[in-house]
Amino acid sequence: MAGPEAHSWPRWLLVILWLVAIALGAFQAWADRYTMNADGISYLDMGNAYVHGEWGTVINAYWSPLYSWLLGLALLALKPMPYWEFPVVHLVNYVVYLGALGCFHFFWSALIHYKMDQTTRWSEERHITLPVWGWLVLGYTLFMWSSLVLITLSVVTPDMCVAACVYLASGILLHIYRGSAGWLTFVLLGVVLGCGYLAKAPMFPLAFIFLAVSAIFLGNFWRAVPRVLIASVVFLALSSLLITALSMAKGRLTFGDSAKLSYARYVNGAANRHWQGVWPPGMGVPQHPTREIFGTPAVYEFGSPVGGTYPPWYDPSYWNEGIVPFFEVRGQLRALAATAETYFNIFFPSQCLLLGGFLPLLVQSRRQWPSGKVLAPHWILSIPAIVALGMYSLVYVEARYIGAFVVIVWGGVAASVRLHASQASRTFLAAMLVVILTILLCTIEVSIAPKISSAMHDLIKGQVASAPVQWQIADGLNQMGVLPGDQIAIIGQGTPRFSAYWARLARVRIVAEIPSTDVREFWEADDLLRSQVIHTLSTRTGAKVAVAENLPSHVSTVGWQRIGATDHFAYFFRQKAESR
Repeated sequence: MAGPEAHSWPRWLLVILWLVAIALGAFQAWADRYTMNADGISYLDMGNAYVHGEWGTVINAYWSPLYSWLLGLALLALKPMPYWEFPVVHLVNYVVYLGALGCFHFFWSALIHYKMDQTTRWSEERHITLPVWGWLVLGYTLFMWSSLVLITLSVVTPDMCVAACVYLASGILLHIYRGSAGWLTFVLLGVVLGCGYLAKAPMFPLAFIFLAVSAIFLGNFWRAVPRVLIASVVFLALSSLLITALSMAKGRLTFGDSAKLSYARYVNGAANRHWQGVWPPGMGVPQHPTREIFGTPAVYEFGSPVGGTYPPWYDPSYWNEGIVPFFEVRGQLRALAATAETYFNIFFPSQCLLLGGFLPLLVQSRRQWPSGKVLAPHWILSIPAIVALGMYSLVYVEARYIGAFVVIVWGGVAASVRLHASQASRTFLAAMLVVILTILLCTIEVSIAPKISSAMHDLIKGQVASAPVQWQIADGLNQMGVLPGDQIAIIGQGTPRFSAYWARLARVRIVAEIPSTDVREFWEADDLLRSQVIHTLSTRTGAKVAVAENLPSHVSTVGWQRIGATDHFAYFFRQKAESR
């Protein structure tokens, strides 16, 4: 039974909130249309591989496939020139954001109806909860804060896809609890959880938590078993397609190696890329690491057999095959301290202020809850989110990982509000809502205002001031004779954070590098040692050119050519060989 207000929602308010969410997302996507990140390059490369049927390179135990499918389909349909490729990617991000908005509406509407049901039962006891207008404004503000501040449309990752699946799954759980779910609902739950896993591997273990909560919500054991079983079968059937492919490729059972490699890196201290099995000791023997072809400074070659613009990050699971993470107290404590600091930075001060707004309401509400209702359904609904926050805390966390889960938790907090029905309570509730919404809106404004300003400036002027730097480098290389498909080497742009996104736009493959950790040693070496390194890159990598950033002032520029008006320089090996 939907409460008495079920058909009296302020539709005009809902329309305004949708328009605001759509507009703010558009501003952010437009303002960041040329931005890119290392993960995005790998997903783009995977998308191309799927579209072109390069099946030998699409099976990847580190990156999940769903997001790359979306990117690949968009590139296939729109066929953008390289200059417009990154904007097309952000168009995809925006479309996914709109999809997540729809999924959030499904979840939040189910939560509102659940509270309406409770309010109807409470009316005889003279209790009140948040008004419908408060639920709508609070929910959509939380969504915009989570999607535009925590996840953002700026980064090219599948986290918005995950958020959409989390919202859908949580909304389905609420429908199950309210008794409006049949067998088809559980089939849909299995499909959504399967899509979540195809979007990102951590959703695989979390899916079982969602399934467990669905069983709790059904209440009756004998009703729960067959329904949860069908949801599990559907989920595993979808997941098995990827699990089977990964397990066959790796020769062992696996649903993905991202968790294993993250643990090895953030807990055990293994190298992010170019793990050679030397440090830390006891972590196994590398099966096929990147090839170290020069010692000091280190030079690595990785032209085959992995594809992609930057092979070490296209499939880290291949290059790190053989690594064996292990539990160590010191490393685990170090990781917990790092994630605690990250959580602190994410949640303080805005979230502490937000909790400060809710706390008086919760204190008053606690007096109204009978002791037997401590485990209320809205808190059980928060269990997958709490498990997700705890799971990430053990290894590594970024704000974009947890955006949707934080919204679920705050939804549970808001659903806990229950006050005596009186004018004083209504005034107090309205005042606290204003405080909470003000805090959220200020947080959103701080993050989004520069994006809006930038987007409005571009729209008013009708053009950007200059071409993006990454495009200038790519176009400059093409004008200098570098052709699509050529192999190149980079100096200092691959680790710890790959930043040579121009390579994707220039359609070249990076096959060797001097890592950023060794760049200073390379530039400070004498001319003889540097010439030896250049000779090694020229003769043992198949690279046509080396690209470096910011040549030191004391280094001779003989052989180096500035790429356009950028701070990047190119050294052509073939020209060097021909001049001898």
